[in-house]
Amino acid sequence: MNTESLARHLACIDCGAVHALGYRLQCDKCRGLLELVYDLDRLRRDGPGGLRGAGLWRYAAVLPIADPAQRVTLGEGATPLLDCPRLARQLGVRRLTLKYEGPNPTGTVKDRSSATAVSAALQFGFAATSVVSSGNAGSSIAAYSARAGLRSLIFAYERTSAPKLLHMAATTPDLVIYRGVYDDLITLWDRLVEDRLFFDCGASRNAYKHEGKKTLAYEIAEQTGWAPPDVVVAPLAVGETFVAAARGFKEMHAAGWIPRVPRMVAAQAARANAVVRAFRAGGDITPLKIGYTVAEGLAAGDPGRKGAWALRLLRETGGVAGEAEDEEILAAQRTLARTEGIWAGPTGVAALAVLMRLLAERALDPAQDICVVVTETGLKTEAPPPERAGVAFDEASLRRLVVERLGRR
Repeated sequence: MNTESLARHLACIDCGAVHALGYRLQCDKCRGLLELVYDLDRLRRDGPGGLRGAGLWRYAAVLPIADPAQRVTLGEGATPLLDCPRLARQLGVRRLTLKYEGPNPTGTVKDRSSATAVSAALQFGFAATSVVSSGNAGSSIAAYSARAGLRSLIFAYERTSAPKLLHMAATTPDLVIYRGVYDDLITLWDRLVEDRLFFDCGASRNAYKHEGKKTLAYEIAEQTGWAPPDVVVAPLAVGETFVAAARGFKEMHAAGWIPRVPRMVAAQAARANAVVRAFRAGGDITPLKIGYTVAEGLAAGDPGRKGAWALRLLRETGGVAGEAEDEEILAAQRTLARTEGIWAGPTGVAALAVLMRLLAERALDPAQDICVVVTETGLKTEAPPPERAGVAFDEASLRRLVVERLGRR
């Protein structure tokens, strides 16, 4: 496959108006959100057999960066699709796989969208980037901007975990801590985007940014031999990961790369569940005033137009939306670590907690092949440490402890 981008234009998801490729965040006619459209005929002719390279830019043909010299990378993508038989047995599921995003350069799925966002900032001649973040997006955009030689102005949630703040402070001199939650600042920040003081690296409007997360779907499909799972569970805050993954599967199906599109499940924290509420009520999204959730990356009470897009995709495709309480998320985190050895952060494991609840409610068929997107490593979050008091041993006491713990004589 040629490594050139097959992006041809931008199209409005509401009125269908077509716009030339460029830095445009909404439709000129109706102010609807825009999505990138590719040459699917060419994609069909080339097929997946011609893919070259590794990582995210292996899929350069379906990403919107024209010049290879402007494709920023820290080695993101090519994350494992892990078969989890013990956890599947525990949940009563025929087959369970986890698309684990922890191995990405900053430990999160955000690196996929940061790669295309910062590359697009270079492509359109910006000198600076900016994002409002509850944690992961800030550390990722800061790292990729530094890699590209761009300045980044990062606004970070005051309750962001310490490892993420340390990472941001290390990679940008322009870190600003904001009071309140994401929803309190994003509307004000969005108004500054219109002045083009910086490149928009937010999750709510920029088609070039969220396009990088579409590679989640491409990797899942390729890692399953182009026969993707029946169900894919993805987290949803503003909606970037969910929308991008759904678009990726739809695109591959239209190009004849995969035989069907998986059923998409949107996973939210119960304390930030505006999309779930709307889905169940059958109406539009009503913004919520939210507080703290341990899944800090899902802490958005007003997902805006991107959330409305995700809701529409759910309804049009027969998807499912579910939620999990903080306690369920933390329990799923412990279960995953002790059952499969995967230490994921609360935001990262929220989709698994939602799957567990939906299975208990019989909202999903356990006989199907299910994939869960686990979006972050647990090494970027804070948790109470185990007891540090040490014990002095002699040979006899050490033997007693081993026998007691392992049950051997």
